[in-house]
Amino acid sequence: MAKLTTDLLKRSMPEKGKRLELRDDEESGLIFRVTEKGKRSWSVRYVNASGEHRRKSIGPFPSISLSRAREEARKIKGAVAGGADLVQDTRLARAEAMTKRLRTLEGLAESYFADATLGLHRPNARGAKRDSTLREERRVFDKLIKKDMGALPLADIKRADIQALVSRLSKKAPSNGRHARNVIRQLMSYALSKDLIPANPAHDIAVITPTPRERVLDDDEIRAIWRACAQPGAVEKLALSIEMGIALRFALATLQRGGEVIGAHWDEIDLDRRLWTVPATRMKGKRPHVVPLSDIATGLLFKAKEAMGAEGHVFKSSAEERGHFDRHAFTRAMSRLTSALKIPRATPHDFRRTGATNLTSERIGIPRFVVSQVLAHSGDTGGSAVVTGRHYDLYDYLAEKRRALDAWGALLTEIVSGESRSENVIPLTSVERSS
Repeated sequence: MAKLTTDLLKRSMPEKGKRLELRDDEESGLIFRVTEKGKRSWSVRYVNASGEHRRKSIGPFPSISLSRAREEARKIKGAVAGGADLVQDTRLARAEAMTKRLRTLEGLAESYFADATLGLHRPNARGAKRDSTLREERRVFDKLIKKDMGALPLADIKRADIQALVSRLSKKAPSNGRHARNVIRQLMSYALSKDLIPANPAHDIAVITPTPRERVLDDDEIRAIWRACAQPGAVEKLALSIEMGIALRFALATLQRGGEVIGAHWDEIDLDRRLWTVPATRMKGKRPHVVPLSDIATGLLFKAKEAMGAEGHVFKSSAEERGHFDRHAFTRAMSRLTSALKIPRATPHDFRRTGATNLTSERIGIPRFVVSQVLAHSGDTGGSAVVTGRHYDLYDYLAEKRRALDAWGALLTEIVSGESRSENVIPLTSVERSS
């Protein structure tokens, strides 16, 4: 114990890498603590009725003076003498406040989104949810769900309530109904895992099933889109930046998802080896994906470097806080493009279907399994091969993927240039024929 004075409290500092604690000789149990960084605070130590040692924080110094700290310490010890356990009471009050907040759908959603950033949104989750996924789920909740159901107690939400909301949203836009159903189902699964509800009421909710898209661009459409992206000013009433045009063409050349393309970072690009490694955090399948870069894709990266620099994100946007194009802006740009060109509606995702169709067709002749590796779809193998592919074999099927994307790049070059070549089909190896 020490004779505490205001002057001593102001100048006391711990040894480097340690913290200092001074006990008051006038008021037993009162502790003055100084951290390595000089932060000063008061606390009281006591033993509760069960014999458990507790430490109750009083507050910072000098906001709380020596005399006031002693006064607060006496109050705390008096309450303990009367049978109170202030630390436990505080914990219980916080737990009750948390439980109360979680009892409404809005409170549950906030807790879910916070846990999802850490990968705690469900048992055995494979890491945190992607930022893009969480942004979309938040958007759906805030725009479609919160107003009608946010304040409802979880215990009062029935399947009929969810169905009514989903049906109302579906009549305006079928996709809105599906998105709302999916987010509510995720939230209720989270509530179920926390024992807040006995069953998930969002199961078996009727939605309008989307018609599978079968859009495959023909050569004339590919050529028109490519040339418009290269020279937007040549197309009447087309609002499209050169930077966005490069990004769209890169998506067509690599056949990767729009979110992966617009989020591309120069740290992921190895121009010497002609490889683009998309990290697991940005992949739908939560594992890294190595994309071989064809000549035409590499050329687009050089154009991106000239237009936007070679640091940070490849496809920069000064209008976006995140530094790159927004995923929805990417889709909207494609919509403006097809509208201005007066061709049937197409999305950036249709590039993948177009490329895959050409790859497996007689024009190129790549086995479907290899194309699935190019597109970063789940592998067709099982057992230990899945474990190897997921955790160890980062460069799985790299040679086959390079051959496929080089062949697609060669065909794409032929299409957009309008110059026919004698042969674009590359003979398959015996191994590939047996795949």
